[in-house]
Amino acid sequence: MILTDEKAEQFYDLWISLLDFVNQKNKLVKELYGMTSPKGLPLRAVAEISSKLWEDVNIIDEFVLSGFKKMDEKEIAIVSSWKKAIHGRFIVDRHSKKGSVLISIDDNEVYVVKGIYSSWREMLEGYLMPHIVEATLIPFENAIIHDGLVVPYNVCLNKNMSEQAKQIYLTAKSTGNLHYSL
Repeated sequence: MILTDEKAEQFYDLWISLLDFVNQKNKLVKELYGMTSPKGLPLRAVAEISSKLWEDVNIIDEFVLSGFKKMDEKEIAIVSSWKKAIHGRFIVDRHSKKGSVLISIDDNEVYVVKGIYSSWREMLEGYLMPHIVEATLIPFENAIIHDGLVVPYNVCLNKNMSEQAKQIYLTAKSTGNLHYSL
């Protein structure tokens, strides 16, 4: 499951503006000042800027109040909701019609996460499932997506760990504890 093209464009329009603000405010990667599109951006530089953002999410409030990007109330609500982001390592347990199931390694919370332009299945094609990734989950309207930076680990889960992940998912599903939004 992925966002519609319209929603994906809206996400990247807001996201790239926020990253540009963080980059310029912190004077991180001068060559990227004025970013307008994710296309062709060097991943290492974007990861550096993104890390700075997640170090102190209060910069999101500064971004909103600064007028750096003209936004309507709905867009302000979307960007402000990103303060609820969850960064960590997750087990991608399975893919479903509603999104991919990610289990937090830290607290066993189970999230159903959509892709942006590409599904998680596409992003992790060629990796054995379940698979461990590092990612930042962020709310986007009534869904959970990622911030565009997903790092798969070259680790295979043994049978016991795979079974544990499956049981965590099944328990969350049966008790209504699957998170579809943050």
